[in-house]
Amino acid sequence: MSLNETAGIMGMSGQQLKDRIRTLEQMGYIRKADTELSRKCGSCSSCNACNIDLGAVQYVLTDKGFKLIEKH
Repeated sequence: MSLNETAGIMGMSGQQLKDRIRTLEQMGYIRKADTELSRKCGSCSSCNACNIDLGAVQYVLTDKGFKLIEKH
């Protein structure tokens, strides 16, 4: 799912979602994952089969992010 598709589902613009992701990353709740998925297009279930690098990024929760979720 693209950033703009995700933003649309959440009822915000792509730029608003980018800003929120950036804030969460700066606060230490998420980080960019260094995985094959993050380096591939991510547009299909067989992502590892393609060699297209479109700059897709996968984020993961940090320990700080998990602790925040556990509180709520």
